[in-house]
Amino acid sequence: MSKFIAAPFGNYIKTEKTISVTGSWTIEKRTGRLIQIAKTLRLTKRGWVNKIGLRNPGVVNGLKKYKENEVFSIAGIEKDDWKDFTKIIPDTVSLEINMSCPNIDKHYTDGIEDFSSNSREWFIGKISPTTTFKELENYITKFGFKQIHACNTLPVPNGGLSGKELIPYTTKFIKHIAENYPHVETIAGGGIYAKADIEYYKDIGANHVSLGTVCFNPLKLRKLL
Repeated sequence: MSKFIAAPFGNYIKTEKTISVTGSWTIEKRTGRLIQIAKTLRLTKRGWVNKIGLRNPGVVNGLKKYKENEVFSIAGIEKDDWKDFTKIIPDTVSLEINMSCPNIDKHYTDGIEDFSSNSREWFIGKISPTTTFKELENYITKFGFKQIHACNTLPVPNGGLSGKELIPYTTKFIKHIAENYPHVETIAGGGIYAKADIEYYKDIGANHVSLGTVCFNPLKLRKLL
């Protein structure tokens, strides 16, 4: 079982025991990350909420920092983004396709199928808690994902919510994929703060886990690793 450090934490946390996911990168740079963090990142009774919205310096700058043992997260937020990504990203780069940031007006998906390659160790589809089983079937059959990451933050009025509230959504997807798409590996993310949480996901059929908001607490993260 591999342990992933979810984006954007993977931009900064690199360990020998984990796989860092960097990004999510977009074609054009999106400025204002620090301002959005200061304005929107809040710890609430339900968990962490943010409305950062994929702020990043752009895919070209991201590739300059990419290392072979990492996963490169990208998101198509304009109509022709996937055509542009194909011109920039080598087919040996491991990818996570972020189709589910709740703080983006629209995610475009046509063209993702062009990135399916046996040369990529990881070709991950990151889904939303609100993804339907029909949408999931389309993602798997059309795009050829090797792994599904369940799941991204939950859309709430103030942005995207992470933490324990994601567990029922992640559980639903892990069980469904294991039963219906046994050739697809699953990455469980959401509410992982202790080793017992990892064991829970493992017991229900998850192949790997993704560590996100626990990264705010270095001591808890260290215990998990």
